[in-house]
Amino acid sequence: MAKKTSQPRSLAGQSCQSFELKSFIKSDGGFGHSLTLAVITFMKIRVLLAVVVSACFGQLNGQTNDSIKVELNHIFFCVDSITYGNLFKHEYISKVFANTSETSSKTLTDSWTGKYLMGRNSYTEIFASNSYKGTNPQLGDRFGDVGIVFKTKKLGDIDKINLLIKANNRDTQLKLNEYESDGKILPFNYNLYLSNPGLQETFRPYVEEKTMDFLKLCGFSESEIKSEITEEQFREKIRTKKYEKLYDDIKKIELTLTVEEFEYIAEALKYFGFSQMEHRFINNRLEIICLVQQNRRYKLKAIHFTLLKSSEDINIEVSKNLNFRASGVEASFQFNYQ
Repeated sequence: MAKKTSQPRSLAGQSCQSFELKSFIKSDGGFGHSLTLAVITFMKIRVLLAVVVSACFGQLNGQTNDSIKVELNHIFFCVDSITYGNLFKHEYISKVFANTSETSSKTLTDSWTGKYLMGRNSYTEIFASNSYKGTNPQLGDRFGDVGIVFKTKKLGDIDKINLLIKANNRDTQLKLNEYESDGKILPFNYNLYLSNPGLQETFRPYVEEKTMDFLKLCGFSESEIKSEITEEQFREKIRTKKYEKLYDDIKKIELTLTVEEFEYIAEALKYFGFSQMEHRFINNRLEIICLVQQNRRYKLKAIHFTLLKSSEDINIEVSKNLNFRASGVEASFQFNYQ
């Protein structure tokens, strides 16, 4: 019998028809003609060198030349049971900030219960460390687990990313998630990540791509599917109404990682269209900042959100380990695990 493989948790909050889971020289001109020419020549050389260095730096520390652009879809993480239990007790978080729910989800190989904060362009998924009762924990079941989930912009891009990674002689995991509906097995989405057996079960950056069948089930036409479907368009289709809460998007994630974890995310993000500057990664919508520290208890330091409308100043202590803050058009979760 084949060994059961862990499935990333990315089904929640996405319900379509019969399928329901309640679930970013100065020139000195007085020294004669020869010196002027020398300065000009020097300047040309310096500018040329700057261009060459910049190009080399971009190639070494940025994305690969053929990287496929992706966008953040959601982030999920596992917290202590007290923090989990308190999360929706404050009305600002549960009713003003986001569409929220506690839902259970199930695929053919896994099931889970979590709390969800749904934004206009991304969402946040939280699990409790004591909720899993089985003997084969998956990513998201253990305290401190973190998954950062990106989505492709067009159907087929996930295969292009997979080929890019394999062209560099790196192993990948490309998995199809399926669910059962009315006695039929239906494909939901594909998940792709770099293989790293020592890390991937507790920390994983990966890409997902919904299948043609699932998007058609949600009501999208084939021509719509072949063009880019934004997260907002997808959410409006399954909600059948405009988004009305404050949570717009995740703009920055701060992490505290071991050397091995940092190398893992750096390797993955270069295939996802991110540019790297030392311990900072950026694309057009998301910034990821990493502090490298071997002895740390928790991977997440902060998650920063953009808001659709200006908020009053809010400071909520969810627990001793988690604070929520909002001010103006920004908000954040601040993690205090020591």
